Amino acid sequence: MARSSNPPAALVIEDVDVVGPDAEPVPSAPIAADPAPPDPADSDARPTGVGLGTVVGAVAGLWGLLIGLERLYDNSFLTHLATGRLILDRGAVPTTDPYSFTANGDPWTVQSWFASVLYAGVEGIGGLGGIRLLNGLLCATLAIAVWLLTARSRSFIVRLAVTAVVLVPATALWSGRPLLFGLLGLAAVLLVADERMDPRWLVPIGWVWVNTHGSFPFAILILVLLGIGRRLDEGEWGPERRALGWASLGILVGAINPMGPRLLLFPLTLLSKTEAFQSIAEWQPPTYQALVEYWVVGLVLVGVLGLVRTPRWRSALPLAGFGALALTSARNLAPMLLVLAPILAGAVPRAGIDIDAIRRPSFRIATIALGVVGILFAVIALGRQDVALDAYPEEQVAWMEDAGLWSSTSRVLAPDYVGNYREAQRGDEANVFLDDRVDMYPIEVIEDYRTVIKVDPGWPEVLERRDISAVLWEEDSPLSAALEASDLWTVAHRDAPWVVFTPAPSP
Repeated sequence: MARSSNPPAALVIEDVDVVGPDAEPVPSAPIAADPAPPDPADSDARPTGVGLGTVVGAVAGLWGLLIGLERLYDNSFLTHLATGRLILDRGAVPTTDPYSFTANGDPWTVQSWFASVLYAGVEGIGGLGGIRLLNGLLCATLAIAVWLLTARSRSFIVRLAVTAVVLVPATALWSGRPLLFGLLGLAAVLLVADERMDPRWLVPIGWVWVNTHGSFPFAILILVLLGIGRRLDEGEWGPERRALGWASLGILVGAINPMGPRLLLFPLTLLSKTEAFQSIAEWQPPTYQALVEYWVVGLVLVGVLGLVRTPRWRSALPLAGFGALALTSARNLAPMLLVLAPILAGAVPRAGIDIDAIRRPSFRIATIALGVVGILFAVIALGRQDVALDAYPEEQVAWMEDAGLWSSTSRVLAPDYVGNYREAQRGDEANVFLDDRVDMYPIEVIEDYRTVIKVDPGWPEVLERRDISAVLWEEDSPLSAALEASDLWTVAHRDAPWVVFTPAPSP
C-alpha cells in the first residue's frame, strides 16, 4: 500500500482561523495580482506572538489534568486492571469468565481489553501512580478538546464561559476508567466535523475506540445528525460525509483484534440485555439527586434557548438526539457535555473582545509556566494515596481470609462492587458471587442477586441453592437485618459498617 505524501495534520492547542458552518463570518481580504512589499510602518499594527487562545487552552488542560490525577475509586476500573494483568500474564484475552463461581466458564467478550492492557502495562512501569498520571493526561487532552470545540465563537468571553460551564460537571463525570477513551473519540469526531482536525485521524482513533469502549457507535450517530443538519441548513452536504467514511473505516479496522469482529457487535449485545441493566444506577435516567445532573439539564435548556435565537438544524439535531440519550441514561451525561460545547459556543450571543486579536510574546512564557505548574501539581498529587479504599471492606476481607472464610474455594456473597475489589486483589482466584459486569452474567444470576439484596420472598432459598458459605454485607441494610433475625445464620464478625455472617451450626 502506497504511503500517503500528506500525513494527517497534528492537533495543536494554538487556535487557528477556521470558518465553520456555525462560525461568525470573517470578511475576505482582496488578493492583489502583484502584492507590494510589506510596509514596515504597519508591522506594529498587526498582533504578534502567542495567541490568548493558547494560554486559555493550557489552563483548560491544567484543569483536566487535576481531574484525572484524582485517586482511583471507580469499582469497574478495578476489574479492568485485574483483567489487564491476566492478559499480560497469559498472553491472551479471556473468552470466558475467570472471576465468579456463579458464571465461571460462561462466555465473556472483553470489550475494553486494550484499555485493560494499557492499565496493567502502565502499572508495571509506574505503579498505580502511573495509571493516575495516564488518566491525568487523558483528561488534560479532553479538556483542551473542549476548548477547541468552542471555536464556533470568536468571542473570548463566550468561549471562556462555555469551556468553564462544561468542565465544572466534567469534574464529577470524568472518572478513571475506559470511558475516557470513548469521550476522546467523540471529541475527535466533533473536531473533524467542524473542520478543525484532519478526518484521516479517525482511522487510528476508531481502532482505539472500538477496542477500549463500547460507545463507538456515537461516532456514526453524531456525524449523521450533523450531516443531515447541514443539508437542511445549507442545502448541500458538508465535510461530515467525508468524515463518516473515515470514521466507518476506523471502526471496521477495529475488528482487527484478538477477538475479531465480535467487538463490533458488542453494542447490540448490550441492547439485548436491557433487563440486566435495570439494577445499575448509571444505566437508569438521572435521579436528580446530584447537582451535576441539574447542571447538565440546565446547559441543555440554555442550548434550546440559543436555538430559539438562531435556529440551526445542525445544532438542533445533535442536541435532540444526545439530549434524549442523556435523559434516559445517566451514563450519557458525559458525552452530552461534549456535544453541548460547540452548540453553546455558536448559539450564545457574541460579547467582548475577539480572541484572535490578542497576541503577546509574553503569552509564550505564561504557557510554559502553566506547564511547569502542571508538573508540580502532578508530583504533589502522586505523593498521596493512589486508591480510595474508604468504600471497600479492606480490613473485613483480610479478616475473612485469615479465618479461612474467603479462599479460592469459598462461596461468599458480597455486594457487586466488593466483587470488583476482590478481583483486583486476587485475580482469577477471586471467586466472587457477582461484580458489575452485568453484560456478561446470566440473567438468572442477576435475578438471584436482586432477590437477596431486596430480601424478596425466596431469598433464603437463593442462599441455599447457591451454596453460600459466608455473607459479607453492610450492617445497616435490609439483608443484614434479615440474616440477624434468621435462625439459619449467625454473626461471625462485626466491624462497622460491615458484618460477616456464616451458617448457624446444626442443633
